[in-house]
Amino acid sequence: MVNSPPMKTILPLTMVWLVTMTSLWANEPVDPAGARYAALALPFGERADWRQWDSFLTFAVKRLGQDMSAEKRDEIAEVFLDARYDLVQAINSGSSDPVPRLFLDTWERLSPIIKQSIPGATQQSAAQFTSFATAMDGMTALSGITQLFGLFRISPDALRGAARLLGPSAVDPLEYVMDVDNGLRAFLGFTGSLPAFRLPANLEQSRLRVPSPQDRAAAASSNSWFVRRAFAAPADRDSLDEWVPDIREPEPYLERVRDLLVETYGNVLSKSKLAKEHHGLYRHILLTTAWQESCWRQYVKKGEKLTPLSSATGDVGIMQINRNVWRGVYDVKGLSGDIEYNGNAGGEIALHYLTRYAIRKGEDKQPGGHLARATYAAYNGGPRHLTRYRAAKQNPHLKRVDEAFWDKFQAVSSGEELAVRRCYGR
Repeated sequence: MVNSPPMKTILPLTMVWLVTMTSLWANEPVDPAGARYAALALPFGERADWRQWDSFLTFAVKRLGQDMSAEKRDEIAEVFLDARYDLVQAINSGSSDPVPRLFLDTWERLSPIIKQSIPGATQQSAAQFTSFATAMDGMTALSGITQLFGLFRISPDALRGAARLLGPSAVDPLEYVMDVDNGLRAFLGFTGSLPAFRLPANLEQSRLRVPSPQDRAAAASSNSWFVRRAFAAPADRDSLDEWVPDIREPEPYLERVRDLLVETYGNVLSKSKLAKEHHGLYRHILLTTAWQESCWRQYVKKGEKLTPLSSATGDVGIMQINRNVWRGVYDVKGLSGDIEYNGNAGGEIALHYLTRYAIRKGEDKQPGGHLARATYAAYNGGPRHLTRYRAAKQNPHLKRVDEAFWDKFQAVSSGEELAVRRCYGR
């Protein structure tokens, strides 16, 4: 009797065959290295977690963007930002293994961009892009079979193997770090150095964590989580570092924050090429976004300690910058602990969505379109949400969010920049 090969031998061989056949059906050259790494997407063994997936994608898009046209690089950057927003939603949903779905959704959008870039790339990059695409296509092909049995998973080795196809690297492509990544900033188009920040002495840093079911239920049940009770300001009223507004007398605080936001507007604008005709619009977007996101607050007080104003999904500070979406672009401690640093980050992000998305894609020329509404929709939900506010069929919750922003924007743009006092019953 002939002994049958063990299942762990059959499955990889079958998967390599599937990858090879996929390449032949697509009239593409078979890449043995790509097929070999695709075979590591096995339905057993270790599975990659969401941090490893995010690190892999960050590594890959930076490398891919090095030898692409500006147009294709912008397309990849858009997919990347949407993938980061999708990641936050997946974490918040409580999924035990969000990586397979994130992988499939992201690769569906990335794949054509990469393949269209191969003819114009250098010979070395073209070969690397082809190998990488073959490996990723192979894992995608396997998903159709293994998902039928609930077995599809992506292993850390599969991701590391695919990353190696883009060239050697001295760093682990799956290492999850929170430091500012200047390469990522440059890839996304954020130029210029970041301001320094300082942390209040009695600040209690909130932890970046996966929200519990109780967190998600609390967030879902509250339409205005930011109207928690405020506390009195410290004796030093010239500084915003340790100032939580007094709900009974918010005006001195709001006037000081307005000055800070106007200063931020000028600083961010000085590094941009925004046409002068849009300067006033950008100022109104910045002030309104801070109102919409936090009622112009950076901190809340718990006992004798300050803590950053934060949501269950990881948004923090006056501009509610999500720490998972913007990991590597900004310093997490600065976002949590320094209102000026957080405001500058939000100002950069809002300008990014205004210039690279709303204006570039002509949102003001569309029926029912408006640059401010488009900018905030993308700020809130990512690039793919740019047009949601004028869609024929809208998500009821997001429609309320967009209408709330629009109401606030109309007040601010009509000269009522301190109308944010409404948050405090004034």
